[in-house]
Amino acid sequence: MSDLQDVIGEFVVESYENLDQLDRDLVALEREPASQPTLSSIFRTIHNIKGTCGFFGFGKLECVTHVGENLLSKLRDGELPLDADRAAALLQLVDAIRAILANIESLGAEGEVDCAALIDKLVRLQGGNLEVALATSAKTAQALPESENPRRTTVILSGADSTAEHATAADTTIRVNVGLLDGLLERVHELLQNRNQMMRLGRAAHDAELLAAAERLDRIATELHSGVLQLRLMPIESVWSKLPRLVRDLAVQCGKKVRIEMEGKETELDKTIIEAIKDPLTHLVRNAVDHGIERPAERLAAGKPAEGCLRLVARRDGGYIRLEIGDDGSGLDLELIRRKALERGLIGLQQSLSLTDREAAQLVFAPGFSTARQVTSVSGRGVGLDVVKTNVERVGGAVEIHSQRGRGTTVRLKIPITLTLVPNLILSA
Repeated sequence: MSDLQDVIGEFVVESYENLDQLDRDLVALEREPASQPTLSSIFRTIHNIKGTCGFFGFGKLECVTHVGENLLSKLRDGELPLDADRAAALLQLVDAIRAILANIESLGAEGEVDCAALIDKLVRLQGGNLEVALATSAKTAQALPESENPRRTTVILSGADSTAEHATAADTTIRVNVGLLDGLLERVHELLQNRNQMMRLGRAAHDAELLAAAERLDRIATELHSGVLQLRLMPIESVWSKLPRLVRDLAVQCGKKVRIEMEGKETELDKTIIEAIKDPLTHLVRNAVDHGIERPAERLAAGKPAEGCLRLVARRDGGYIRLEIGDDGSGLDLELIRRKALERGLIGLQQSLSLTDREAAQLVFAPGFSTARQVTSVSGRGVGLDVVKTNVERVGGAVEIHSQRGRGTTVRLKIPITLTLVPNLILSA
């Protein structure tokens, strides 16, 4: 039973990763509806999830992915065009799959997720009925060659006759629980402390043999520490991967057109830091879409393209990572910020007159500060940017904001790569 649970756990983890890629692919497909490579990639991902969940007996998940796969098949074959309704329905399909996977992960079963309305919508959008849709999907799965049939592939991968390609992937990749890495890192820290003690004892005793052993231990412990830290590093793409879908949904909700550009997504950070910056990044992105980037008509009137641009940049700078979240929107209204800060008692009258533009811009990070005329489901409560500053500074980072009226706003974060031990040189006199 434990072995089966382990396999199901692997299925859930891999499916989550596939869903993140699906979000990105579907957002990209909205921009290029005729992209066959993207359509084929989406179809294969849904098909693989469908086949594997059928192997495990997850009927509800198999049913909803069956219907989604049938719609994708018609889109891929050019029988139907991708319009806004079909794109939205496919994104809802991803959300439904994610909800069922969450139940499987926590409860061991699919739970009470109601997919009836979604299945009906997917069927209607492909111009058919449920029975025909399910039958077509089943025939499609049977007709696929063995290499593309996930039911058969799952069995093949579990046996000794794995293909060389699959064997190579399995041999070079392993999933490790983060708790195990944390425990290993603690032992390495203890080893480093014992190394320091041995080196002090060797110097104090003027024992050449002890010093030589301590130096060997120093070299091994240092390499081990570096290796463990490398194991904990994750590309920032693991956080950024969820942002295209977030930006797409927020833009639709706010009646705007926004594209997202990313640079440096391979930049690596410690997992602890990755977890700490998830909320700040989300707040900054939401703020840029809701407050920064204008609606299409306003942008056109200002001589800008109707579609706004949100740009994320990450680069390494010594032991730190520098992140930039910038938009080409309306920029901050610094006079309004000064006036609001004065009204809320955050600054005095004399200070409001002497504040530089840079200092005035930093006021948006004050607790409870907001210039929004009304509170929406997206923002306006004055807590988002305060959370950004608090969370970033909690991990030893810093945040600053730069804005130009009518040209846009850029928030810059400076964050340490890791919070673990760092080398120090101690001198005594």
